Amino acid sequence: MKILLWTDLKQPYQDEFIRQLPEDSEIMLKSERSDADVAKALDDADVLVGNPPVEIMEEYGKNLKFWQLENVGFEQYKDLDFKGKVANIGDMSAAPCAETIVAGVLAFYRGVHSMVKNQLEAKWVGEQIEEQMSVLGEKQVILLGSGAIAVHVCKFLEAFGCSVQMTAKSDPKADIHSYEELLKSLPEIDLVINTLPGNLDKYVGGDFFEAMKEGALYANIGRGNTTDEAALIDALESGKLIGAVLDVTETEPLPHDSKLWKMGNVLLTQHTGAAHKVRDRDKAVKFTENINEFIKTGKVKDEIQLSDGY
Repeated sequence: MKILLWTDLKQPYQDEFIRQLPEDSEIMLKSERSDADVAKALDDADVLVGNPPVEIMEEYGKNLKFWQLENVGFEQYKDLDFKGKVANIGDMSAAPCAETIVAGVLAFYRGVHSMVKNQLEAKWVGEQIEEQMSVLGEKQVILLGSGAIAVHVCKFLEAFGCSVQMTAKSDPKADIHSYEELLKSLPEIDLVINTLPGNLDKYVGGDFFEAMKEGALYANIGRGNTTDEAALIDALESGKLIGAVLDVTETEPLPHDSKLWKMGNVLLTQHTGAAHKVRDRDKAVKFTENINEFIKTGKVKDEIQLSDGY
């Protein structure tokens, strides 16, 4: 079995990943090959691990039997005509993503984002900031989506004492199942957290923000394109929303001229939601489990259809 490791794992985890594969596997590392050689390796490989550029996958890799992606999202590949099995990393990053957005929301409500700025300016304000602070545990919350990230966020928020509803078109676990029903619920909601996939372009737009409660907080740990950023900025500038906590934006990196950079009521975590210092360890475990299972049984966990686009 020829396995092409396109992604670069930190050395200890890469070494452990390779050790856990069958002894007769031929491991090919992109990092050790020229562009021409790696294209040939992709054509020769049975298994691919990583996320090559779309144009590379359009031309090469026609003989691949299994493709292991290194992220959850795969919108960029939705139009590829790929015949083999494909898997993403499933819920591997759900917990850190949930921690990131809940940390951001909690920091916002408790005024931490303002205090960090005050510290940089050596400016003591003390309890003068009291009117800007509130308690997370009292909030009525809607989670857009009901996947693994939403489930983890829900668990954390309920531990704080929040009342939480989830939305999904067909998931029976969700509380809200249509956009119309969602709009009717928004006027009573203090906090909306978006965990939506990228196929729902600009799902959150002007009508959505107009329906939200005056002074509500908006947060996004899903995909940046699911929010109409211009409409969001309008809602923030008008005072309709108290603020926004954004791990993702429509364009990344966020352009230097974006208003979001300088808005005092916006907290940007710069798409670090899934990041942590041993993430490569978790990736290596996921890759190993799936490749070994595929070699043994022809099946994989977290199998996806590229055409779904999310």
